[in-house]
Order: sequence, then C-alpha cells, then structure tokens
Amino acid sequence: MIRPSCARCSAASAGRCGTPLWSNAARHTGSAVLLVNPAYTSQTCHACGHCAPENRESQAVFRCVACGHQDHADVNAAKNIKAAGQAVAGRGDLGTGRSVKRQPPARRTRTGRSPRAARAAGIPVR
Repeated sequence: MIRPSCARCSAASAGRCGTPLWSNAARHTGSAVLLVNPAYTSQTCHACGHCAPENRESQAVFRCVACGHQDHADVNAAKNIKAAGQAVAGRGDLGTGRSVKRQPPARRTRTGRSPRAARAAGIPVR
C-alpha cells in the first residue's frame, strides 16, 4: 500500500517505505502527476507513429523501419511518454471520473424524465 505522505522517512531512506519520490516532489512543487501506460513506447517511432519490434536495433539504438528516424531508444520512448501525457492533459481527462470535454448529463424533471420525454407524456415542464 502506498501512503499519501511519508513524514517518518528520513532523507537517506526516502522512497524505501513505498512512497514514490516523484509524488513527494510533485506535492511540494504543486505539480500534477499523470500516469501514462508505457507499453510499446520504446518500439513506437516518435516521428511517424509506426510501431514494430524491428525498430529497436539494440538496447540503446532506435531506428524506424518505416521513416528512417534514428534516436537513442530511451530518448525516443521519453518523447512518446511525454506526448501521451500531454494528450491526456489536453483532453482534461486526468483520471478524476469522466472526461471534462463531454456534454453534461441531460436535465431531469421532478418525475425523473428528461424535459423532452415529459412534454411528450403531457407533463408540464417549467
């Protein structure tokens, strides 16, 4: 279980009790932490979006077989993770339930019906 704060840990043992260091740093700076699925970010080309295992020549070398883009594998994966985080933040979908960029739910009348259904049933609506 990850505790929300870790006041008992000293600076020498920070992070060893299960509290991630990045959550503490984000809390102190007032930043938001966005969790992004890192699956296939090291095999996906940041330039063209092509995903293939053949893009990874070695542990450190990334070369896209589709467009020829070449970069360090970790740098390319970091760019993909950053882009995914910005896409999540841009939608306003920060894991707080439903996305911000959606229509609000339909209003309901006192009878529990939408205004259109209430009018169709002959119930007066204000």
